[in-house]
Amino acid sequence: MDNIDDFILQLADKDTSSKSAIKSSKKPRKYASDSDEDGVLLALPEVERERILSERSEERQRNLERLEVRKLLKDGRRDDSTRRSTRAKGSGTTSRALSELTRRREEKKSSRTTKRHRRHSPSPDKKKRHRYEEHSDYENSEGWHESDDERETKEKKRAPNLEEIQSVSFTRNMIEQWLYTPFFDNTAIGSYVRLYIGPDPTKKVPVYRVCQVVDVSPWHKVYKVSEGVFSNRGLKVKYGKSEKVFPMDIISNQPITQSEYTRLLSVLESERQRTPTMDQVERKLEDLKRAKSYVLNHKEVADMIARKRKVQGQNVSVAMERAEVLARLEHAKGYGNEEEVARLSQRLQSLDDLVDRGGNDGSQQHIWEEINKRNRQRDRIESQEVELRLSEERRKAIKLAMLQSSQQSNTSESEKIPEATVVVVASYEKLMRSLGKELNIEFIDE
Repeated sequence: MDNIDDFILQLADKDTSSKSAIKSSKKPRKYASDSDEDGVLLALPEVERERILSERSEERQRNLERLEVRKLLKDGRRDDSTRRSTRAKGSGTTSRALSELTRRREEKKSSRTTKRHRRHSPSPDKKKRHRYEEHSDYENSEGWHESDDERETKEKKRAPNLEEIQSVSFTRNMIEQWLYTPFFDNTAIGSYVRLYIGPDPTKKVPVYRVCQVVDVSPWHKVYKVSEGVFSNRGLKVKYGKSEKVFPMDIISNQPITQSEYTRLLSVLESERQRTPTMDQVERKLEDLKRAKSYVLNHKEVADMIARKRKVQGQNVSVAMERAEVLARLEHAKGYGNEEEVARLSQRLQSLDDLVDRGGNDGSQQHIWEEINKRNRQRDRIESQEVELRLSEERRKAIKLAMLQSSQQSNTSESEKIPEATVVVVASYEKLMRSLGKELNIEFIDE
């Protein structure tokens, strides 16, 4: 019995000494004596300090276990009365001691594993994942699926970065290309534009704001979006809580800057408005892709041409009528018809008001250029006919004056008729030359 007890104690001492030697060989102590031990520990990093304290705790626990084994063996010897009973009890005590020692070591190991897991777990998701690993394979797989769904939902609700918001921006080039297409409204609404609001009063540089398009609304006049592109509609945009309709010619082609996008997010947050999400960006990105790959049929092309002519032809028809009224007004002034002059002047004023409300930014020069471009050939032919008619009338007037001067019978009457004729002819010629100058027509002098 004594040999068995001594053998157990030797095993316990050997296990304790070997573990202590391994621990000490792996990491030597960084302190010289017990006096400065606390100061050295406090100076160490937190992980290193916890490791040293854990090693000391384990060593202390092993010493306590050795003492407990010795105590159990000592109690077993004291209770023996006979050799057989002593042997049986010694064997039972030894078995109980070994079982108790094993159980406590397992509990200690489990406790250290749990603490280490808690210390190094970076997020609640990993803790949840660790709990799932303790269940069956089916439950583990189901937990992973739920985690993927949560991550996907979180991804859709997050705010896009600058590059992602730039992918759904609506530029002036897109407006020029898709203005008359059937998918223009659907593509524009929900996108983001870089809107010019004027120069900075101090830095004297242009200022832009990033706004979201919420609607395509009518504009109060026809205006020029770009060269050869006109429109009578505008974009209704939203910036924070504010909504307003702007013409499309102030939409920028340049990319959105980080400062402009950051300012938009700050305004939305301060005014308690919803910020853009990745879910919205992905849907609008699909709309832009469909617009770029859209194939127009013959009917849609015909409708686009009709809408374009309707918008661009509005200014030309008004300008042509104005030119006609202006010519009649000059003719009426030449003949002194006051009633006709008043009527035509009123009509001319109404046409000018119409041009101001619906013209091409009030540019009269552009109107005359359009007239000359469309009617130059016809005006040249008409000017030649007018010049021939004027030349014939001048020849007749000169011939009549010569005949009347040869007749000395009625001097006063003969002087009155040519004089009156000359006045009328001169007024008509002046009228036609003035009209030709307005229409950029060159008369051919004989």
